[in-house]
Amino acid sequence: MTLLICRTCPRYDSRTTGDFGRALAAAIAEHSAGAAVAVRNVQCLGGCPDHGVVAVDGPGKARVRFTGLDAGHAAAVIAAAGAHADCASGVPGDWEVPAELADRLSSVTPKRGPCAP
Repeated sequence: MTLLICRTCPRYDSRTTGDFGRALAAAIAEHSAGAAVAVRNVQCLGGCPDHGVVAVDGPGKARVRFTGLDAGHAAAVIAAAGAHADCASGVPGDWEVPAELADRLSSVTPKRGPCAP
């Protein structure tokens, strides 16, 4: 499973830029209790101007983005990452989005298949 965390959130507040990513990554490490959660801190996930952006992604699966999160959502984010990893398509509806994140789902981007020659 791949969990992408925006490391620039909140982007438009230079005093706190990056605080979200550091806080959420620490909370995920604390809540995962040794479980393998692959976290990748990325420059931007395109959720601006809403801050607190996270996405779950995987090879051949839809990328699912959530916005408006904080470190208190760590357990729900871990649950979402696990459910997404266990799903063949990655499309919400094929896996159960945790209730705490359901109203924070901001984008679903399916992967394109191979291009025809």
